Amino acid sequence: MSCITGIAKHITSTCESSIGGGIEVLAWIFDRTKLAPTYDATITNLITDLSVVGGTGYKLTGVKKLLNAGHDVVVADDRPDKYKHFVSFQGFEILAEDIQNIDDINDVAIFFELKDKNDTGDGIFVGYGVKKGLWKSTDTRRWNDINGARNIEMASLDAQEEPVSHWVLLNADYATTLALLNSLVAA
Repeated sequence: MSCITGIAKHITSTCESSIGGGIEVLAWIFDRTKLAPTYDATITNLITDLSVVGGTGYKLTGVKKLLNAGHDVVVADDRPDKYKHFVSFQGFEILAEDIQNIDDINDVAIFFELKDKNDTGDGIFVGYGVKKGLWKSTDTRRWNDINGARNIEMASLDAQEEPVSHWVLLNADYATTLALLNSLVAA
């Protein structure tokens, strides 16, 4: 089977299908090496179940538009397209243990909930870094800028990009998927 495929269905971007964008202020973050996703057999970017082996997940909480995520396509003349995943957030922590926690963050996968919802739950929970991980690409703090917040950007490593633009997590429906993510994080 070829790694280069063509278009397989209609694309409908109309007033009726328009989305408003945005992600909720709560995300779920996992050590990638301890994450055990179950991938759908036919839809390449669909994860139907998720578990954590030998660890736990954690919540990443922000305010307003503090969390951000997305991707950039990486095109090469001699390789299939890949996608560099990107996540950013600000840290307000100042306690020693909290600082060490952010200093050590690398090789993680992060799931977000989109603000736009539908009746099926499909496409609402999206993941980044699931196969190859997200690594700190920027970590800056200036005490006299942006109220002393720490700016963290995480991205796929060069030449270790993901095979899809983002992962979709759907375990039956919206409520079941949300319960699954919440069951995987520390209390």
